Amino acid sequence: MGEYFDWVNVDKKEFICPGDFDYGNKFHETVHKDSVPLLALHTLLNERWAGDHVLFLGDECNVPEDRHNYVYGLLTRQYKVYQDGGYTWDMVFETYRNVSGLFKETEKDVRPEIGYYLEELRNYEEYAHNEYGIDINDPFKGLFEMTGRRRRYVLNHTRKVCYSLEESKILYLDHTESDFADSLPILLGFGRSCDPGPWIGDVIGVSDEIPEGYSLLQEVYLDW
Repeated sequence: MGEYFDWVNVDKKEFICPGDFDYGNKFHETVHKDSVPLLALHTLLNERWAGDHVLFLGDECNVPEDRHNYVYGLLTRQYKVYQDGGYTWDMVFETYRNVSGLFKETEKDVRPEIGYYLEELRNYEEYAHNEYGIDINDPFKGLFEMTGRRRRYVLNHTRKVCYSLEESKILYLDHTESDFADSLPILLGFGRSCDPGPWIGDVIGVSDEIPEGYSLLQEVYLDW
């Protein structure tokens, strides 16, 4: 079946799943610059997830125990508290909240899933998992209200650099240019089927303007 990936916020203990947006969630399926999950990620990074640490996490491996990398270190500590086995993603799924349902683009898929959860809660309360973190007394409150939108610049606040799909060249290692891909899943990806992204552990944001003191990257690579 292949490894599946989700966008994970390790600080707020939240994630979004491309599948909830009716979009493929294998690694390279979310690389397209106009993919709906990437647009939703931009909106989160600009608002709810501003200043947090995120990564594009696969479900078939564990992150390394690296205390010098903020994201790896925090996930390792959370996993040790979890103590239920499985991969890092299993801990995320069981203990984080899936906030895909905040976006109106997910209503077709998420509304029925919440209905299945409520039915399971009535019949098998012990096994029901509240993946979307809903209030069972008002299960759809606050959901399906946001919409995804790309911002012009992706910012690395830690390194004070940024790139733009309009102004930076998105390149493969052979220096051929891509006109459809966004590097962000590669820069922040971690899984069995991809190399660890070099921006994992950095604080990432988005903006329609370049902040003072930030450098625009002329080239960003899709592999290395």
